[in-house]
Amino acid sequence: MDILSTSNINNLINTSRQSEYYRRITPLLEKKSKFSELSSLWGSLKSNLTSFKSVLDDLKDTDAGGSFTSKSTELSSDDYFTATANSSASLSSYNIWVEQLAKSDLVMSDTVTSDDLAGLSAGTFTFQVASGEYDQNLDIEVVGTETKAELMELIADAINEALSDAVSASVFSPDDGESKLSVVSAETGEVSAITIKDVTGSALGSIGMSFESRSLLVDDGTGGYSTSLDELNAKLTLNGVSVERSSNTIDDLISDVTLSLKDAMEVGVPTVNVIVKNNIEAIKADLENFIAKFNESYQFIKDNYYSNEDGTRGIFVGNATALGLMQSFSDIAYQEVEGIEDGDLSFLSEIGIDFDPSVGISITDSDTLDEALENDPDQVAALFNSDSGIANQLYDLVDSYITTGGVISNLIDSYDSSVSYLADKITYRESQIDTNAEVLRNKYEAMQMQLAELLNTQNYLSSIGMFDYS
Repeated sequence: MDILSTSNINNLINTSRQSEYYRRITPLLEKKSKFSELSSLWGSLKSNLTSFKSVLDDLKDTDAGGSFTSKSTELSSDDYFTATANSSASLSSYNIWVEQLAKSDLVMSDTVTSDDLAGLSAGTFTFQVASGEYDQNLDIEVVGTETKAELMELIADAINEALSDAVSASVFSPDDGESKLSVVSAETGEVSAITIKDVTGSALGSIGMSFESRSLLVDDGTGGYSTSLDELNAKLTLNGVSVERSSNTIDDLISDVTLSLKDAMEVGVPTVNVIVKNNIEAIKADLENFIAKFNESYQFIKDNYYSNEDGTRGIFVGNATALGLMQSFSDIAYQEVEGIEDGDLSFLSEIGIDFDPSVGISITDSDTLDEALENDPDQVAALFNSDSGIANQLYDLVDSYITTGGVISNLIDSYDSSVSYLADKITYRESQIDTNAEVLRNKYEAMQMQLAELLNTQNYLSSIGMFDYS
């Protein structure tokens, strides 16, 4: 009876279920796991290659903005200005001397006693303020009891509210009990010179600030302008030619070069020499980034293709697609670039960059690379961005793998489809195993019932002496 006890039946069914699971489910789970891992790894490789493609896009670009079009400037002195060049700038040299910086226009009222009455009758007073493209008549309302300090505040508020983009006005105290109104232009240069005068009434006149002509400030506190018009523009000479600009940031003097003036040069200071040249450091940084991204993808494939140190086989082993991509990387790094003129640089190794199958590419001779970039920048560029250049070859290769509908996308779709199919198959087989287990349980329980009936019959017969052998 023990063999058909409930606990033994459960053990028998569980043993049968485990055997069926191991035989029918485990192989499917192993395949599903492998396909899932392959889909994930190819997805990671696609991400690496996408990043690599962005680097290659800059290296193969021959237009302004490409890696090999980057420009920099070299100044004999940076005490007086800085110079930046964009990628379209021509390789050239200039001599610059800065006579004066551009200034904001500044005009001030008379210095007045703050508490003195302004002497205006109640009413509306109108005055004009102009600077650059801004020109506006402004109104203020006075009650007739304002002090000169209060009137200045009314004028300043009106200017700041209406013309804050063009000028700013403020009231300050040169000494105790004194007030003075100042107005300064937001932009520099003669083009932004300030005009300020009364139109109706004499609100400005009462504080010594209505100017029909450009009178300069006087040390005795009389209002006026801080400089003459001639002092507002930046003045400099370029290769001996005198030029003026309204701003200290000048981007229309040398094509694709921006000058930022910092200080005027005193008489006797030599001109500053500006050289526009290829930006070797930026180009080298792009090449180092290229090497890093190349190796990231190459090493990823290699690490997942060959066996590990513990003998574990890489998941890509035997995968023709992975092997083909890895071999293409190797071939492009090794081979001579076609279409290069005889005698010009045509191998990576000629610029101090070598390929090692175990690690990828690296700069093995930094001096050779620096010399090539300094002396033959066009040849280095052609090595990468000519029609058959390294960057163009790798770009086309990578693009064929990662583009929508490309090699990797198709592989991932195939693996994901297999994973989905196997998941459905596993679910179906698990259902079959559950059904078979239930059938087996019913059989054992039926046998358990039959055995119980036989034992009951035997006990009954024994009780009436039919099996009494004494």
